[in-house]
Amino acid sequence: MSKFEELLVNKGLYDSIDVSIEDLDELEKVLSNNGYYDYNIDCFCIKCNEKRIFKEVRKQTYEERGFGIRIDYSEGRGKTPKKEVRFQEYLNKRYCLFFQCTRDNEHSILFDLLVTNDKMIKIGQYPSFADISIRENMKYKSVLGEKFVEYKKSLGLFSHGIGIGSFVYLRRIIENLVLEKYSKVKDMLEISSEDFMHSDFKEKIEILKDYLPKVLVENKNLYSIVSKGIHELSEEECIYMYPYLKIGIELILDDIIAEKERAEKEKLFAQFVANKTGELRKNI
Repeated sequence: MSKFEELLVNKGLYDSIDVSIEDLDELEKVLSNNGYYDYNIDCFCIKCNEKRIFKEVRKQTYEERGFGIRIDYSEGRGKTPKKEVRFQEYLNKRYCLFFQCTRDNEHSILFDLLVTNDKMIKIGQYPSFADISIRENMKYKSVLGEKFVEYKKSLGLFSHGIGIGSFVYLRRIIENLVLEKYSKVKDMLEISSEDFMHSDFKEKIEILKDYLPKVLVENKNLYSIVSKGIHELSEEECIYMYPYLKIGIELILDDIIAEKERAEKEKLFAQFVANKTGELRKNI
């Protein structure tokens, strides 16, 4: 995934990427009105309720609407300017990118971008990053239960460029997963409730290492990173880290879902074997 697609699909409002003349080829692919280019992104479609390929629809009327000129250096336009000149043409302008779902062109996504001298900034999106992420991650509601609302709040804050606040809810999710697991297995542990509750959080994870998802146990510093973000880091640093931490949370939840699905299959299989064994014995 290119950094341009990363900005469109995985970043919240007012997040940005650096752009330079080295990115000219990609800029022309994304922002020009040249029909030669075919720019697609992979994004969750909230109407299809599936991951889909979205194709950019080139528009001719951006300049009239106050947006940046969609430059086209295709045939019939004369000699192509030098790279430096072409790069400068894209700077300090606003662009609106319109994508349609390749499964159903009634399903669409719109991105509003601002290109400065050295950055591309996402200043608008519809449907919002939060709307898309929440729909894409509804499967985690079965794991988080009532706490799914905290995941939604985290996604919503990040989508509006709020990093530290989004970290608060990520930390609550981690804490809740660990403490819920402790309440289920505490009778099997050789530690008192008082000692456990007074332990450092990384120690809590270590104590529960045989019962928690492997990815959390192996990356127990995740909790420390989130806590440091809340208390010491800037909004910009938190916003930068959020997509990676979100991946970590999803990996943890994916492991829990996989464990539950396996347990259900094992139970179903064991019941079948027991029932069928009893039936066959009667017929002997």
